[in-house]
Amino acid sequence: MSSRRTATILVATSIASVTLAFAQAPPPPDTSPNAASTPHQRATTQTNTPEAPPANGAEPAAASTPHQQQTVSHKRAMKDCVAKEQADHSGMSMANAKKTCKEQLKANSQK
Repeated sequence: MSSRRTATILVATSIASVTLAFAQAPPPPDTSPNAASTPHQRATTQTNTPEAPPANGAEPAAASTPHQQQTVSHKRAMKDCVAKEQADHSGMSMANAKKTCKEQLKANSQK
């Protein structure tokens, strides 16, 4: 057998094998939402249930820890102090205002 004929037979066999493999592949699975759930699940998720009202004291601060509340109040006091220092002393830099406020807040917390 000639090498050309052998090569042609090999190519034809390869093409036939690939075609047969693709022909035997299963169809793609159904990915619609209905395929992933039962009729009961679909009916349950389609009902509208009213949302429960918020509990008493449902403010964001009510969910924070005492340490978080202290940190927030310290930051707020520091911000207010820096603004006041800069308003009282028009040429004061931000760094100097922060330094002064840190000293004031430290002195106030030690009392």
